[in-house]
Amino acid sequence: IAIDLPGHGKSEDPKGEYTMYRYAEDILDVLTQEQVDKAYWIGHSMGGYITLAALEKKYSNIEKAVLMYSSDAPDTPEAIEKRTKQQQEIKEQGVGSFVEGIIHNFLAPDAATEDILFAKEVAHEANEDGLITALGAMKSRPNQRELVDTTETPILVIEGEQDGAVTPIETSNPNVTKVYTNTGHLGMIEDSQTVVREILQFLKD
Repeated sequence: IAIDLPGHGKSEDPKGEYTMYRYAEDILDVLTQEQVDKAYWIGHSMGGYITLAALEKKYSNIEKAVLMYSSDAPDTPEAIEKRTKQQQEIKEQGVGSFVEGIIHNFLAPDAATEDILFAKEVAHEANEDGLITALGAMKSRPNQRELVDTTETPILVIEGEQDGAVTPIETSNPNVTKVYTNTGHLGMIEDSQTVVREILQFLKD
């Protein structure tokens, strides 16, 4: 089940302010509608934040979780300031300008042209309200390091060796497995074969 979050893809615009917990509740509503009692949750970047929120609140019977190019750390004051400026930029200049200005930061310097174009195509499917709301939710997300350190739910962390967009997850929890791709923040585009292989292996173990 691939979910378009509010304000992304074909989903309606978000209503009011959002937190990672509210996004998680929306996903739980979808799972309830689809009569899914237990599931593997796989989240990229903000999707990882949402997955951790669902784990924390025990919103769903999550058997295993995959955090792709994500983090358990909250935004720093500098990151919060940057996201606030980005929200204002989107209001003033629109989604297109924002996407064109930021997308290269998410890919490795030697990323293939077709990967860059595909990433832009997907990013442009978000609308202004969706992006502004998502940026606000990321600014307010909690510190989830203790959760990652203590969870008994098996977690696979996939990190990009050239990913400068997120703070790496560091934990000694034996329930957390960590693998790397030689990519930036969008490793599922830049090296999809490795990402799929690692996820399938993790889910089969």
